[in-house]
Amino acid sequence: MRQLIKPKEVVIERETFSDTYGRFIIEPLERGYGITLGNSLRRILLSSISGAAVTAVKIEGVSHEFSTISGVKEDVLQIIQNLKR
Repeated sequence: MRQLIKPKEVVIERETFSDTYGRFIIEPLERGYGITLGNSLRRILLSSISGAAVTAVKIEGVSHEFSTISGVKEDVLQIIQNLKR
């Protein structure tokens, strides 16, 4: 059975630090592990960013998203898609 290559060092480049950037070097890694580790870190960091999103829309007199509203050019589906932008 082959031994897994474990990282020997983690280098933090302090001169690159700013409010929005930091560089960390972890080496050596098994082939393909850098991508896996990078994707995991990216997803964790993105999930910790606070933000706002539309989670529900209620329009009086509209029963579903394929309805139309009299006097309005767009249908409900187009209005909802515009709110997502």
